[in-house]
Amino acid sequence: MRILVTGGTGFIGAEIVRRLTHQDHDVVVAHRSGNFSRIEDVLDRVTTVQADLGDNDAVTALVTDVAPEIIHHFGATLTGPGEADPPSLLRSNVDGVITLFDAARTAGTRQVIFASSIGTYGRDLVPGEPVHDLSLQRPTSVYGVTKVFAENLGAWYRQRYGLDYRGIRYPSIVGPGVTTKSVAQYTSWMIEAAGRGEAFDAWVGPEAVVPILYYKDAAQAAIDLSNAPIEDIASMNYLVDGPRPTPTAGQLAEAVVAALPAAEIRFDNSPDTPPRHLVIDDAVARKEWAWAPSYGLEAMIEDFLREMA
Repeated sequence: MRILVTGGTGFIGAEIVRRLTHQDHDVVVAHRSGNFSRIEDVLDRVTTVQADLGDNDAVTALVTDVAPEIIHHFGATLTGPGEADPPSLLRSNVDGVITLFDAARTAGTRQVIFASSIGTYGRDLVPGEPVHDLSLQRPTSVYGVTKVFAENLGAWYRQRYGLDYRGIRYPSIVGPGVTTKSVAQYTSWMIEAAGRGEAFDAWVGPEAVVPILYYKDAAQAAIDLSNAPIEDIASMNYLVDGPRPTPTAGQLAEAVVAALPAAEIRFDNSPDTPPRHLVIDDAVARKEWAWAPSYGLEAMIEDFLREMA
């Protein structure tokens, strides 16, 4: 089966590429940077195409030329760069998505799997109250705004044209090699710093709670969602979660120290540190397509450190 993965050299996209390649699919990797370090082990088994998702002509040509049966759309401008340059983010995350969906329809693509985010929620969050798939989506970032738009556009394309659109709202993704800082990125950098033998200063307090998902589980979730029978996909856009109960930043640190007793982790305990307490209810994904993560907290840290070695 021919499958196009946009953002296929990125954090989650590269792992999707690797898994699809091992399943002997004909995988085309769309990228912007030309950095193939994350897919070096399968690079000789995939086709790579350079394309800027902010260039509508390039997106149309990409989908038309590849004519994929399935698209995993994981290319996007992220929160940090997006807040610094909103027009650029809107070109890639809104104009690019409009163009991609319509090009997919024209090319006869059967299915689009879309990487959304828990960033689609925001202003109405109540600390400690679980966020579920029907929680009000009023994001606080322009990145979140674009993801809400794409989710609804995908649902409309399914209703109007029969395109099998499905989306995943990811929490903070944990894994080695993350380069873009975000509020929740302490979850990866805490483990990575310990693995390098470096002290780490978290910018949250130890009671902070941020839902996490290991990057290998994130990739498998996309593949599992893609493989689910269409008659089971009623909700279309799904939250997914990782280890339960969601660990506090302090509990994550304790688990890291249990794996690496010499790890030095410090927290911001100032009274000005904003409280963060977010919990996900992903019951709908578990019911409709049997979603379940493979990595608990300890297994995630163990595999993370092994990948760094």
